[in-house]
Amino acid sequence: MPMKVADRAKQELLNKIIVEKEYHSGEKLPNENRLAEELRVSRTSVREAIQFLVTQNVLEVRRGKGTFVTDHVDDSQGFGSKAALSLQNRRLRDIYELRYMLAPQAAYFAAKRATEAELENIIQIGKEIQEHSLESDEDMGNNEKFHMAIARATHNEFAVQLMQMIEDRLIEEFKAGEKRQVLYDSVLDDHKMIINYLKLRDADGARQAMALHMQHSMREYHIDSEEEGAV
Repeated sequence: MPMKVADRAKQELLNKIIVEKEYHSGEKLPNENRLAEELRVSRTSVREAIQFLVTQNVLEVRRGKGTFVTDHVDDSQGFGSKAALSLQNRRLRDIYELRYMLAPQAAYFAAKRATEAELENIIQIGKEIQEHSLESDEDMGNNEKFHMAIARATHNEFAVQLMQMIEDRLIEEFKAGEKRQVLYDSVLDDHKMIINYLKLRDADGARQAMALHMQHSMREYHIDSEEEGAV
């Protein structure tokens, strides 16, 4: 699941202003055509990037004059990090929302279709997660294995492929951004509840438990799934 062109344009333009200092406070940006050439994207993506950075108070549009870097960029230490974090939050929200759409249904079908061997594998992974440090790299790997084991137990190849893309992109976002991926106590408790419903072959219960798990994860990372989409 590669980064969307518009998101890449936002990130690169932000880097030019905050990191590379190519454009300074009060300076006018080049026109959309030139920016599109520099960023190797369409004018539409440039326009979306500018609109986003305006909402973050990095840029301001002066009618009849053009787009300028605001004074806040130089005046506020760590300002660029806040804008970058906001962009990461949007990407994480998109990933978690897609995960929320898929994971509960995967748990539903896994409860119905999992073989005894697949169920035992899910249980074993759950035990390994409980035994390790909440912030260890091994634990993060087991967390991905847990969700992928449930996806495979659906016996639906497209669900497996889509879930793998989601999990891979989630790991990429945490590695690239400022937020650290951890497993909170509430998340670990959710795993136990999901496993219990899977063991009972209670498909509806497994679906509801997984939906609750997704909600808890989004809450722990302060991801608001109800907010408006990208401007």
